[in-house]
Amino acid sequence: MCGMAWSTLAQADPPQSAKQRLIDKVCNLIQAHADQNGLPRDFFARLIWKESRFDPNAVSPVGAEGIAQFMPGTAKMRGLENSFDINQAIPASARYLAEMKAGYGNLGLAAAAYNAGESRVSRWLNSGGFLPMETESYVFDVMGEPVDKFTDRAYAGKVEPLDAKLDFAVACRKLPVIMSRTVAMASINIKPWGIQVAGNFRLLAGHDPVVSRVRTPIGRRGIYAVRIGIDDRAAANVICQKLQSIGGACVVVRNR
Repeated sequence: MCGMAWSTLAQADPPQSAKQRLIDKVCNLIQAHADQNGLPRDFFARLIWKESRFDPNAVSPVGAEGIAQFMPGTAKMRGLENSFDINQAIPASARYLAEMKAGYGNLGLAAAAYNAGESRVSRWLNSGGFLPMETESYVFDVMGEPVDKFTDRAYAGKVEPLDAKLDFAVACRKLPVIMSRTVAMASINIKPWGIQVAGNFRLLAGHDPVVSRVRTPIGRRGIYAVRIGIDDRAAANVICQKLQSIGGACVVVRNR
């Protein structure tokens, strides 16, 4: 009886091996379809990881589905029957990205359009303004550079390897370890109001500073400013008035 039980347990598929087989298959698909579509493997792996953490069953709060996070309407338009099937979704994602790279001229804009939508990126390029913070963060995580740099369509950027010490096949399989050390900007809970300050920082002890991308009066490019996040405008005004009373400079602004 004990021998039979041990044999059954030995033959059972440990959860970790099932997870590893999934990662192996995902990385093989990413490599094959990146190559078929002229995409850098490391770029495509980062983007798919950013989208879903390699979860074939992922569903976003806005309804994007599967490992490549296709919206149902986009999936239908692209001829993707089942967004939750990695054998369909990864090839469809690679083809879509390759088409957008050809259309926009570089991978940075292709990634931006994959996240924000083609119409929004085209409108941004033609009319100026800003992309959503989520998209700015997304492109930076995937490309390692701000999306603004890619407005020069001739600028290709440089796709860094997942791990300079490992070949792609090994590094891709280590993504769940490598990338779990990072926190995307879009996942940070940004307070609605901010105090932008200069000097007299001792008065602000106990308040966490946040680096925010902010609008500028002219031009497409934004700037980065350090602000103290506050939950409501009245509380922000009180702190700002205290700073001004001792000679400090500050302004209360709404964070985007």
